[in-house]
Amino acid sequence: MTKRDLIMSIRSAKAAHVRWKSYVQIALRGIITQSSKADIPIVQTECSFGKWYYGEGMVLSMLPNFAALEEPHEMVHEMYIQIYTLQKAKLKGGFFTNTRKLLRRRQQEIGALMANLNDYTKILLETLHQLEIEVLNMSDEEVNELIDMGGALDTDSPIIKKIV
Repeated sequence: MTKRDLIMSIRSAKAAHVRWKSYVQIALRGIITQSSKADIPIVQTECSFGKWYYGEGMVLSMLPNFAALEEPHEMVHEMYIQIYTLQKAKLKGGFFTNTRKLLRRRQQEIGALMANLNDYTKILLETLHQLEIEVLNMSDEEVNELIDMGGALDTDSPIIKKIV
């Protein structure tokens, strides 16, 4: 793995998250197909970004910006779970309850959660950008040292392939 490979890996991870978020926005608008539904993993380790982060990306685990990615990534999925749950919940109105008010309140809650999801996405993408800069500023020797330290965590390594 070279410095170029690491940069391309980070950029692919960034694109994967942007794609996931696009599918979330499509789903929230009710324009969802079976194929797009499959592209919205709820669990953070199942999305393409999560697979990169907990797999191939672990070679970067010694870098501070890599560690800073975990919390916003968790929170993005937490916000989506809350939004998904709210959307699927049935409105329970009583005799004196106005269904339109309940629907409006739910939409406001979903809007607030979506704003939080967007905020965490911005943090995630900015941190990925900082990680990319961090790798770009490393010498080839430092990159090789980083790769050597994280080589056992590389999913393509013979050690990991034996385990799987």
